[in-house]
Amino acid sequence: MRKHTIKNRFRYWLDYRMAAGTASMVKLLLITVLTAVTFVTVLVVLFHLHSEGKTIIAVFWDNLRSAMSSSFPSSDSGPLLYIILYTLLGLTGMIFTGMLIGIFSSTMRGKIVALQQENPEIIEEGHTVILGFRIGEYALLREMITAAEETKKTFIVVENMERQEMEQAIRKNIRIPKNIRLTAINADTTSPASLSCCSIPYCSTLVIHTRDKGRTVKTLLAVENLLKDSENRPVIVAAVDTNTRVFSDEMLKDNGVTMLHSGDVTARIIAHSSTQTGIYEALLDIINFENYEFYFEHRPETAGLPFGKVLLSARKGIVTGLYRSGNALINPPADTIVYVNDLLITFEEEPGDLILIDPETCELPEPVDPPSARSIHEVIIFGVNSSIGTILQELPDYIRHIRIIGLTPHDKELYMPEETGYEGDLVFDYRNTESDAVLYDMVRLAGHICILADKRKKEEDADTDTMMRILRLRTIKKRYALTYTITAEMRLENNRNLITSEATEDFIVATDLSSMMLAQISADVRRAPVFSELLDEYGSEVYLKPVSQYGLGGSKILYADLLKHVYATGAVLMGIRTAGNPFRTLADINEPILLTEKDHLILLSED
Repeated sequence: MRKHTIKNRFRYWLDYRMAAGTASMVKLLLITVLTAVTFVTVLVVLFHLHSEGKTIIAVFWDNLRSAMSSSFPSSDSGPLLYIILYTLLGLTGMIFTGMLIGIFSSTMRGKIVALQQENPEIIEEGHTVILGFRIGEYALLREMITAAEETKKTFIVVENMERQEMEQAIRKNIRIPKNIRLTAINADTTSPASLSCCSIPYCSTLVIHTRDKGRTVKTLLAVENLLKDSENRPVIVAAVDTNTRVFSDEMLKDNGVTMLHSGDVTARIIAHSSTQTGIYEALLDIINFENYEFYFEHRPETAGLPFGKVLLSARKGIVTGLYRSGNALINPPADTIVYVNDLLITFEEEPGDLILIDPETCELPEPVDPPSARSIHEVIIFGVNSSIGTILQELPDYIRHIRIIGLTPHDKELYMPEETGYEGDLVFDYRNTESDAVLYDMVRLAGHICILADKRKKEEDADTDTMMRILRLRTIKKRYALTYTITAEMRLENNRNLITSEATEDFIVATDLSSMMLAQISADVRRAPVFSELLDEYGSEVYLKPVSQYGLGGSKILYADLLKHVYATGAVLMGIRTAGNPFRTLADINEPILLTEKDHLILLSED
């Protein structure tokens, strides 16, 4: 048998008692105090230190009260033994009170921390659940809060992250109005058990913003697991940072899921920016909730009329297309007949604002050829990622020379598709770009430069590389009086704000685009085919064209006349971009509009 000292045995026993919890520690303290009070009571009675006529019980009670109040005797209270005993009793009471307060304080603090970290059981119905959150990315939540306006809404943000950290980051970067209740949940989005507290079967909208393809798939499966026995099925929209199909369209339709491939979206915007600097900001203004938005209206009076007449008769809003049998027809041919069950796809401030002025008597303009695009000698692409194939397909046919810089032969083999769809001159330049002289030789003939983010690196590192490249290209452009424009892909919203965009630069953030589109689609899933059509390589897309190409620079013109003038070329007028405003709608302006040579028209057009 091992021998242990009394001290070791006492410490072992005390540790066990303390580990047993708050109740055990309080019980131990009470026993200690009662033992001390009993001991003092015995001595007081034994040496007759108490007042005459008091019973033992009365003496015990007085001693217990003295201990609880931590009172000490004065110098003339009685004999020395009395003073010593009651001083020790006061010290015992003081220690007891201090330790008791400490125990309760520590316990309450622990309970408060536990409540802050523990996920609450969501009891609301009709709430919105957002699965996936990253610090530094707030566009999605900001847009959804803006869309709520003054309606009372509950948003549940779910990520495998401390609740306090999420809530502090959100509230620091987004103004949460009084009508919005926001709750952060620390949970694994791929685990049905972990998501059970979110009341997903009772929510109205479910947004999956995990971005990573594998995690998005697992999250969708976890959600389906929770919904398999539910009578209610929320609107489900998801985004994945890739341009490859994760699920078949049939499977998504059967499960009521709308999928947005943000990698595809970004690639197309980068390609469009190569000939239209500023298109990114214009597109952001089109898809946000701050001004005009896409709505779907049934106007029986338009049945049987050509679409062109309906479009030209619209005021206080813009008719952009038809919603027919679940499909969006954006800017269909002018002679397309509107069916009885068709919905007008409108672009207006509030649903119902649109006014149609005598569409039956409206005359269609004679078609004319659209103005020719600005010629670009060469487009240079720095870096390569999975978007390169889509970018090459989306670049206009009149760009006949593309140079890809900053990749290795292995990168080419890894990312370049066998069939790019590009029929022009495609050159791969493997030279090192650290020397300014070499970099100048590469870019001196460029009309436009695209900088792709290296998605193999961490987001911060990739954005740092991009910003450093932008600063070097600016220096060379200024030093040698070059005229190229720049489009740069950024990974994080906050990093885009660090570097100021110049007049000939677009800084594109994939998460901004996908987040805003997710917010729009979650508000109305019919918008999904609209955005798909606007960003597809076929059909009408958003374009920026100088006013000067239409011969209108320096002129004053009424909105109706400008709308007809543009529509004669097959384009729908969405708005105007000026030096101080990336997007301004004109449909609600009654007086003549002054156009300057520097203004650009924002159009929906096939070319």
